[in-house]
Amino acid sequence: MAGEPRPQPAAGIGLEAATAEVERPIRLGDLPGFAEQAVRLSYLSRDGRTRVVSPDERLRVGDQVVVVGPGPAVDRAIAQLGHRLDEHLAHDRTSVDYQRFVVSDRRLAGRTIAEIDMPGRFDGVVTRVRRGDLDLLARDDLTLELGDRVLAVVPRDELDAVSRFFGDSERRVSEIDAVTVGIGMALGLLVGLITFPLPGGAAFALGSAAGPLLVGMVLGRLERTGPLVWGMPHAANLTIRQLGLLFFLAAVGLASGQAFASQAFTATGLRVVITATTVIGISAVLFVLGGRLVGVSAPRAAGALAGLVGQPAVLAYAASRVTDERVEAGYAALFALGIIVKILLVQVIVAF
Repeated sequence: MAGEPRPQPAAGIGLEAATAEVERPIRLGDLPGFAEQAVRLSYLSRDGRTRVVSPDERLRVGDQVVVVGPGPAVDRAIAQLGHRLDEHLAHDRTSVDYQRFVVSDRRLAGRTIAEIDMPGRFDGVVTRVRRGDLDLLARDDLTLELGDRVLAVVPRDELDAVSRFFGDSERRVSEIDAVTVGIGMALGLLVGLITFPLPGGAAFALGSAAGPLLVGMVLGRLERTGPLVWGMPHAANLTIRQLGLLFFLAAVGLASGQAFASQAFTATGLRVVITATTVIGISAVLFVLGGRLVGVSAPRAAGALAGLVGQPAVLAYAASRVTDERVEAGYAALFALGIIVKILLVQVIVAF
């Protein structure tokens, strides 16, 4: 039994921009892929004048437009419009220009592409958003994050205003908002201190690790609360995670070095290695088979396995092997649940 078709990762789809000449009148809303946000249109050349296409545009015969999106979606749209041109409208930057801007203004973080209203503010359009190594199509429901690099197509005389609007500051996206980080950590520690009674007189608490994790997931879902932006710039996030992982692994090694050396080459150590290898091997096989059964991709299953094990080093290795956002999605789906269940089980085992 096969699951539903697996969605392709944003990292692997790839986006392209092509110029098409219109051979039949058509409203943009009737263009294949436009209403579904599978393609975006930017430039429009009509009667020798180039401008940015309007969302409610009705294209005429002889118009030339730039279509942006995944290759197959672009091909379908162009087939409906007319035919592809070798000359690209974006090469003429006389009246309309394009540029990537860094989202560093915190007022925009947590807002969707539709909410920032580029057509109404600047007679422009955002076609792509670069987030880390991912090049995302700027769908109306795509939420902007600090550090995103948006590709905006606007009238040339609006470039400076658009730059001020987004902030466009590399320095600001390398900084961390101490207020939101402090509030989030304090809330996480407070939640970790909450104690729940268990049968037999025992008690359960999330602790200083799972508490901030749970609060972080909630705040990450909220994205922002009024002026407070809970998200962290992508580059700063990755740097902190790498440093945290290095410190964690170094501390574990320093604390367990002697114990490991005394037991590694004994019968007990051999049994532990065999047991751990067996458990992890069975888990990996079950995740692969389960993923195939329900239609989960291999990268997502690999991330889920890392989340179940609860080991960031496994996630880091998987992420280094493939650029695919589904690895972290699978990790996030099981890590929080796994760590809470493990904390509960440890306290139950100790109590009994």
